[in-house]
Order: sequence, then C-alpha cells, then structure tokens
Amino acid sequence: MLSSQPVRIHDDATSSIHACAEQSRQRETGGLLLGWWETDAIVVRHAIEVSDPEATATSWTREEHRSTAALATALEQFEHPWLGYVGDWHTHPAPSGASSTDRRSIRRASRGYGHPLVLIVHRSDGLLDCRAARRGLPVRTSTEPFHTPSSEESL
Repeated sequence: MLSSQPVRIHDDATSSIHACAEQSRQRETGGLLLGWWETDAIVVRHAIEVSDPEATATSWTREEHRSTAALATALEQFEHPWLGYVGDWHTHPAPSGASSTDRRSIRRASRGYGHPLVLIVHRSDGLLDCRAARRGLPVRTSTEPFHTPSSEESL
C-alpha cells in the first residue's frame, strides 16, 4: 500500500478558506495556497483569495494575471523566505468534494513542478477535501493541523 503525503494546513489558512466560503455562499470562490515543502510534508501556511468576476455556483476559474498579481502581493506582505505557491483552493456551494475536472486540473498543473501541488476544496458542509498531484499523477494525502508557536507568528 502507498503511504500518504502529509499536508499540514495552518489554522490561518483554514480560517481564511472558511471565511471566504461563508462570504461567497452561492458562488464558488477560490485562490492560491502558499507554503513550502518539507522532507516529509507539504506545509500550507496561507490561503489567499483570487477573485473571479465570472464565478458561478458551479465554476471558479483561476485567471493567470489575477493569480500572478495576488501571489506577488502576498509574498511581499508575508516576507518569508520559504513561502511560495504550493497549490490552489476553491469552494463548492454544495456538499461535494473535488470533481473530476478539479482532479484533472491539479494533475495538469503539477506537471510543471518537481514537488507535489495541493488542491483543497471547501464543501458547503464545512469539510475540506484535500488532494495532491506530482508530475501529473495523483498523490494520496493525509491532512494534519499546523500551529505556529507564538514566537513565530510572523510566518
């Protein structure tokens, strides 16, 4: 049996995703996951929203120019040398996890990276469906909470 790739999701990232989902409710919304790769895990430190004015109840699209601008702004704001793009997140206004389109999308995006990319889908029932892919292939995941010690809150 294959072992799982741990994905450590910081409370701030989880809170951001839940808040965006609550605010959006009837439409999908989403954005970028920022973090880093450790030897044994993918760390998701921040989740930033990237607007899609065309979003519907069943569709959110990550447009390249908006994503690039949001990433640059976030990296400047957070000023942490390990921080970078580690994946995407979006919401579903229904109690459903990652669709086949979502899974294809993260596999396709992962082809350009040596490390796995993460996809988090926030379901309407509040659950987070976490997926990952590396070099175009799905990777089994397990999620773990990640808390920053108070002396490192600036991460």
